[in-house]
Amino acid sequence: MEFKLKEGYMTSQERKNNSSAPQNALRLFCVLFCVSFAVLPIAGATDYSSSNYIVRDPIFGTFGGNSTSTNFDHILSGGQTADGRATSTSFIMRGGFLYFDGFTPVSQNWRWYDDEDNETPTSALANENTAPSSVLDQNEIKLRITIQELAGVSGALRKYKLQYGTSSDFSTGATDIIATSSCVSSSIWCYGDGSADSDNDIIQSKILSDADSCSGGSGDGCGMHNETPTSTTEFSHPMDGATEYEFTIKSSGAEYNQTYFFRPYEINATSAVALGDQESYPSLSTAGVTLTLTVSGLPIGTSTEGITTDATSTATTVPFGTLSVGSETEAAQRISVSTSANEGYQLYAFQRQGLIRSGGSAITPVTGTNASPSAWGTGCDASAKGCYGYHAGDDALSDSSARFSANDTYAQFDGTAREAAFSSIPVSSETTDIIYKIEVTNLQESGDYESSVVYIVVPTF
Repeated sequence: MEFKLKEGYMTSQERKNNSSAPQNALRLFCVLFCVSFAVLPIAGATDYSSSNYIVRDPIFGTFGGNSTSTNFDHILSGGQTADGRATSTSFIMRGGFLYFDGFTPVSQNWRWYDDEDNETPTSALANENTAPSSVLDQNEIKLRITIQELAGVSGALRKYKLQYGTSSDFSTGATDIIATSSCVSSSIWCYGDGSADSDNDIIQSKILSDADSCSGGSGDGCGMHNETPTSTTEFSHPMDGATEYEFTIKSSGAEYNQTYFFRPYEINATSAVALGDQESYPSLSTAGVTLTLTVSGLPIGTSTEGITTDATSTATTVPFGTLSVGSETEAAQRISVSTSANEGYQLYAFQRQGLIRSGGSAITPVTGTNASPSAWGTGCDASAKGCYGYHAGDDALSDSSARFSANDTYAQFDGTAREAAFSSIPVSSETTDIIYKIEVTNLQESGDYESSVVYIVVPTF
């Protein structure tokens, strides 16, 4: 900055011709002296550091005095007195230690959305720059984030991936989000697939309040959709652009009731994008475990698992009614399970007592067991007075067991909880039908027979 005070400056000839010259010269000296004296104390102090160097107090603001040469007269000058970046509608001023010589992105506003099927999502999980809570496992969500370029340098071929951590400043480390092709139930966080857009597609409309204009895929605010961690791109981030980017991700085995933080990472520069002034990294909290078990009865005449029910059951009773000698009688209950547990659930069943009457007689259980169920004709011994057993309607149990996959497979209840249904992933209203079957001969003592069966559902982590 330079001040040239021309008023009152005269040549030697002008001084001779103007009797007021001494007064004007005196006025000039006073103005120069006063200005110089007022700004001498101004100085700034901000350290800039890297892994190898620290620049101490790079901003200075002292003013110099008058100096002359054969051809020039230097009145006075001053250095920069503040650092930072100021903007208006038409201009940007970069002040301070002038080291801006490369593409300089920073992370700014962000918001989470739940409708991954829309190219421009509208179903927000929370307000802008606000962490949503109770994010469910396997639920695909979208993150919109503004990345601002500060140095007035465009970034050619820019690609960002997303990292996550559990500390707000990533002091405990950062982990890359896993590609969809490598995602398993224990991956923690994976990329998702927004069905209305693909990786590297240009965003058609901006959503965030601080992004530059973007309409129909045109404008400095139009960034890219990101659904993989490593793909290449022809996209160039505009200089000074506040450009909006989108990442589609999902939880896949993330811890329950845990807060996670996310940051964009610039693949070209192999470095994380720094935070803008007074900004925060995107964050969210995962849901706690949810588990719902519903038992319901099935009406007479229901076809399921290869049988047609002969009696109507309720949620708490399986009344066979009066049995016909020599006839097989079946009834059923339907079990519905919903859980957010990242490794699903197991359903168990056991009996508190056998199927007995008050006098002590019992209807004999079939010989098949839960570990090795048998066909009814085999498990119901021909010499038995009667037979009683159950069939589990889940065709695939733990350890990939298919022991109940055939319809005609029956096991006896006992006092130990045995597996009756299984899932290795979170489920919503997954149903399993439990078939109860009974048959008696004319040798079975008459009377009212009762048993008590207990269901237990256990979430798996």
